[in-house]
Amino acid sequence: MGNLFKGKQNFRTTFNMTKFVLSYVWKYKQGKVFILLKVIMSLFNAAIPLIYTFFPGLILNELVGDQQIIRIVIYASVLIAAPLLARVVNFYITKLLTRIKMYLELMFEETFFNHVANMDYETLENPNIQVMKDRAQQTLNGILGVVNQLSGLLLAMFSLLALISIVFTLNPFLVLLMILLAFFNSIIAKKSNQKQFLLGQELSKFGMFQGAYVYQLERFEYAKEMRLYQIKKLLIGQYIDSKKASNKLELKHYNSRNMPGITKSATDFVQQIILYAYLIYNVIKKQLPVGDMTIYLNAAGQFSSALNNVVDSYLVLANNSLNTQEFIDFINIPQNQYNTGKRIPRFDSTSIIEFRHVSFIYPGSERYALKDINLSIKGNEKLCIVGVNGSGKTTFIKLLTRLYFPTKGEILLNGVNINEYDYEKYQQLFAAVFQEFCTYSMTFKENIVLTKEYDKAKFDSIADSCGLSKLFRTLSKGQDTMANKWLDETGVDPSGGEEQRIAIARACYHGGEIFILDEPTAALDPMAEYEIYTQFNKMITDKCAVLITHRLSAVQLADKVAVFDNGHVAEYGTHQELYAKGGIYTEMFDKQAKFYRDEPQETNSEAAE
Repeated sequence: MGNLFKGKQNFRTTFNMTKFVLSYVWKYKQGKVFILLKVIMSLFNAAIPLIYTFFPGLILNELVGDQQIIRIVIYASVLIAAPLLARVVNFYITKLLTRIKMYLELMFEETFFNHVANMDYETLENPNIQVMKDRAQQTLNGILGVVNQLSGLLLAMFSLLALISIVFTLNPFLVLLMILLAFFNSIIAKKSNQKQFLLGQELSKFGMFQGAYVYQLERFEYAKEMRLYQIKKLLIGQYIDSKKASNKLELKHYNSRNMPGITKSATDFVQQIILYAYLIYNVIKKQLPVGDMTIYLNAAGQFSSALNNVVDSYLVLANNSLNTQEFIDFINIPQNQYNTGKRIPRFDSTSIIEFRHVSFIYPGSERYALKDINLSIKGNEKLCIVGVNGSGKTTFIKLLTRLYFPTKGEILLNGVNINEYDYEKYQQLFAAVFQEFCTYSMTFKENIVLTKEYDKAKFDSIADSCGLSKLFRTLSKGQDTMANKWLDETGVDPSGGEEQRIAIARACYHGGEIFILDEPTAALDPMAEYEIYTQFNKMITDKCAVLITHRLSAVQLADKVAVFDNGHVAEYGTHQELYAKGGIYTEMFDKQAKFYRDEPQETNSEAAE
């Protein structure tokens, strides 16, 4: 598995990515408040440790010196009150920050999901883009964490500036030693972060496959076949194999992940030995007051901690910069369909849709799914497309509805390239029932109307004509019953035929100028199929319709029939014209009709009897 992205971890990229995150948050009004409060908290929390650094030493010096009670009481009062003050201030500011954080995360998610929903269909089909999307979403969920990390960096820097002069007066070389040790630790941590980032990319890919196996093992709709065909061994085996591979990869990086912690512990050990030895020497040989020793010891410890926090915070920001760059790359993926034309489409009985020398190759493939298609559909015409599986029928619909751009050629509506029309306005022309229709985790009613407000009379009429009213009467909550058990155990899992009726009712309810029916009755019994086609015939009387079907009896709805074969329009005309031609259509029609006209052939064993 190759890497999706190899980022560089340096000061310039860290600065630019952190700047991007701040600007991303700052563009929201609440984001500005969030950032400013974080800066104020950093200043406040940087001041509190100074109290712990100085006041114990001041109290100790006063106890072994003049012993002035008022000073001791003041010093002790400040020292005792500081934690309470810090806790109260941090409690209320953090409560406010939490409320703002929740609001901002909702805004971020809304923006992100809108971006994904607006991405080109062909872009989302790319598995690498799916991995990239998941990682970008993880980065988005932690984007305020970058602001938190930046405030931590500011806190450490404020503390560092306040303490450096104290440690410097003790011995400048101690400051230099701490800086060198922190720099050494940063080099080790930086290399580890880079490796962990690349490891995360690889594990994300494994996670996608493992998620697919778990989904199939957990979902109820796979349960029957899993038992009948004993698929569990295959699926569990594939999951375990993938998990073993990802575990092996994680173990391979165990040393690089844990080495920074071991290195830091070793350098802290060396630093503490030198610091304690030097301070004890000054107390014994140079009569350094014990209170001053306490102040220096606390100051050195605080300085070292602040220095390490500066380095650690920077390294976390640097590591986040790699994830942020991935996020930027994802949200900058162009939405080509949405950024096409702005013209408002018009469609009526005089309109014409034309495919002119249209060819198409799916991304990653070398074979043409469609090759040099030339076809016209009139505004008051019903076109039936037939052909064997893989002949290009569904691809034709995907191009017509602008889910893909043609590889070659162009598609015109009223003489204008369809890409010059507003994308959403153009797609609103269609009422479609695809082969891969969806049943959502909503009520039966919501699955059809797909909105909160709806026309009850219209809904009831369509539910009745599509054969769903009878189903609703058998359900405890009627049309308000959940259409699966995913969110509600009282929900009902509809059969394949019932799901198909829902998809058909959805298209009927929303309507459109052009009906797209891609195998709309595949899961229905003959009687139900007859009822649906009768309803369709009424519904599309004054409409344009494109019907894809394997059941050639449906051609009675069509004015013209197009026979697709290996990506080409092999035959085109009326049913009578094509049947009289004696070509592919005739052969398909006769083979299918044979099952209805002729008696079943006897098997050899039956003939022998």
